[in-house]
Amino acid sequence: MIQETISREAARRYYDRLGAYQDWAGRFEGRAKTRALILLTPPPGCRVLNVGVGTGKEHAHIAAAVAPDGLAVGLDVSPVMLRLTRTRTGTPVCLGDARQLPYASASFDCLYAAYVLDLLPALDLPDLLHDFRRVLVPGGRLVLVTLTEGVDRTSRALIALWKLLYAISPEGCGGCRPLQLTGLVRQAGFRLARREVVVQWGVPSEIIVAENRG
Repeated sequence: MIQETISREAARRYYDRLGAYQDWAGRFEGRAKTRALILLTPPPGCRVLNVGVGTGKEHAHIAAAVAPDGLAVGLDVSPVMLRLTRTRTGTPVCLGDARQLPYASASFDCLYAAYVLDLLPALDLPDLLHDFRRVLVPGGRLVLVTLTEGVDRTSRALIALWKLLYAISPEGCGGCRPLQLTGLVRQAGFRLARREVVVQWGVPSEIIVAENRG
């Protein structure tokens, strides 16, 4: 696993510049996100925290699923992404770091984070996952989506090339590098319910579904 990535400020600048153009990543990430949202399946009335809302496209689906009595809260490090999400969804959003969640314990029934952990230093991930567990109720559902290692010839070749580019310029890759999260999720006290890898145009994405054992 690549240990280091770009700083929080570098990530903020990158995604502020990217803005709504991040929707273009759907051609590589769309299938994995769609599958993850199906696996999340928040019922009406559910309280969901979306860590790293991006442009709010997926957050709109979450907000619609939990309506009319539920709560969909979005958190992101990028003010531009938060403005886009607020415009698209009208839901409450918060400027903040995934590693320091500004919420009380057991505040949410579900937590969703897509292409966020692969932007963070490896040493921060155990504490981050413990904090994800803290804000979930006992039995709460965690759904994660990240770039991962290749599973076939095409995806392995693409990830090998990505790692070469990352070594030259992590910021040019948006700080995103492949992870494998199964072990870390279990070590944080979650019960692993499901793991899938979705490949779209050669890009492999890992989907993790886990339950807070309380």
